[in-house]
Amino acid sequence: MPLFHCSPFRPLSALGLAAILSACTHLAPQSAAIPSQKQPEQRQATPQGSFEAATLYALLVAELAAQRNLPQVTLHNYMREAERTEDINITRHAAQLAKQYRDPKSRLKAALLWAKLEPDNPEPNSIAAAELIRKGDTERALPLLKTALANGTLATIDALSERGQKMSPEERSSYLTLLDQLLEHEPAQPKTLYAKASLLRFDNDLSPALTLIQQALNLDPQFDRAILLEADLQARSGHLDTALGHLREELNQRQHKQMRTLYTRLLLKKGQFGAAQVQAKLLNTQHPDDHNLLFYLGVLMLEHNQVDSSATFFNQLAEQFGTNSTLHYYLGRIAQLKQQRDTAVQHFQQIGASPYLIAGLSELGKLLNQPTDETQLRQIYLDSRNKHPDQSPTLFALEAGWLSGQGKQQQALRVYTEALTLHPQNTQLLYNRAMLSEQLDDLAQMEQDLTQLLGLEPDNATALNALGYSLTDRTDRHQEALILIRKALKLKPEDPAILDSMGWVHYNLGDDLLALQYLLRAYEHYPDPEIATHLGLVYWRLGQSDNAQKIWREALQRDPDNTQILNAMRQAGLIS
Repeated sequence: MPLFHCSPFRPLSALGLAAILSACTHLAPQSAAIPSQKQPEQRQATPQGSFEAATLYALLVAELAAQRNLPQVTLHNYMREAERTEDINITRHAAQLAKQYRDPKSRLKAALLWAKLEPDNPEPNSIAAAELIRKGDTERALPLLKTALANGTLATIDALSERGQKMSPEERSSYLTLLDQLLEHEPAQPKTLYAKASLLRFDNDLSPALTLIQQALNLDPQFDRAILLEADLQARSGHLDTALGHLREELNQRQHKQMRTLYTRLLLKKGQFGAAQVQAKLLNTQHPDDHNLLFYLGVLMLEHNQVDSSATFFNQLAEQFGTNSTLHYYLGRIAQLKQQRDTAVQHFQQIGASPYLIAGLSELGKLLNQPTDETQLRQIYLDSRNKHPDQSPTLFALEAGWLSGQGKQQQALRVYTEALTLHPQNTQLLYNRAMLSEQLDDLAQMEQDLTQLLGLEPDNATALNALGYSLTDRTDRHQEALILIRKALKLKPEDPAILDSMGWVHYNLGDDLLALQYLLRAYEHYPDPEIATHLGLVYWRLGQSDNAQKIWREALQRDPDNTQILNAMRQAGLIS
């Protein structure tokens, strides 16, 4: 996980700088000769030539910045000189620095320049293709991907696999079309087969993906990524035992961190918790310095309710690093699950940074859930807002939500009003106060807040629907409601809540057949009690009492005490 990825800044060595500046010996003192010890590995010998004084000065400043732990200055100077001089050695080094400092924008820029300077070198094309894939720039990535795959590079394949889940169907289809073309020309390419299978997985085409992976493994039985993907696909396809058997065979023959990690995860999925814990301990023993792995194992164990094992891994991280916000969150969750309330509260209170700040305070609200906890909890929210002003609207909303959950709606309303005094254009606060005002029968305040929200975000489908539904449900302003709901439905045509609103407004306008069409679509998407209530009332008014009773009884089986359903049945005279 990124939080525990140790990547200390490594300044450039004097040898590395000397290699780049080897052409500048006429500018450097003769006493600064390169020592005879072994040079750092370089992909290509430094070309002979000379740099102007300005370039030498810029790179010396970059080296000084590296020694002073100022990587932004180092990378900036190398990138600027690479673009200005188009020197291949500086450009190549700029690309390496951008990778080291995790700057994808600079890495892409350096790789594209490198490819321009060395058009026959597959490495810069592979780097650029991978960065473009991650960016979602399909149009520019496709021609580079073809070159990269032809040279068998794995970086672009990994980028495709990482990006796969985020791709739109159209983006995925573009890559699949290219891969099909490559396979038609050269069908016996394991890496291309793997790339296609990894994308098909995200379309849930598991069977053809598995066939492709098995073809790849027939061509290259030691293709590690394909072995991992095969096991994953087998597990997803319901053949968990087969996946475990294949991984077990591989691990009997060799040590492989990723395979053992997947094996551990699948053992947990199988419910073989003891065996999984043995594997997790073995991973920890074999890779004691892999903090990302340790963190992953802690999360994995927690996800499968192996609380003690999870605690062991997180406590080990705490011993090595000291506690930080991430560890406080997970140790708090563990204490919470072990019914150690005070310990959990202490951990959650010590979370001081995103992304766990809000999650930790939410859990804290569940622990401090008694009326006597109100003073303590509200002070915690106040302190958090003072420390994290950028999170102030969300923290106000958490406090108001806690008060509302305690039945203190008026106090919650005052919190929202205070929040909106400080953040008058925050649409989430406006929406929350509007919904609370509707609960308190203050329809004027509700309408005012939703109208203000829509002035800020005219295409906010949720707000359009909320205002439209409230107008048709709580007033006789059905035509105004219809306009609002129609606009919301145009923005989100398959949203069940909006379909329900459209059905309900037509019911209130007396068009029962049209109401029935919308409500049936809504119920098909989401058989919610409120939608069931509305659908049953339409059926009842149409004289289809059997259908109405069937819908209501189905809803009551899922939620026997639902007041909306029971009130509708009383309204129909079915119960007293």
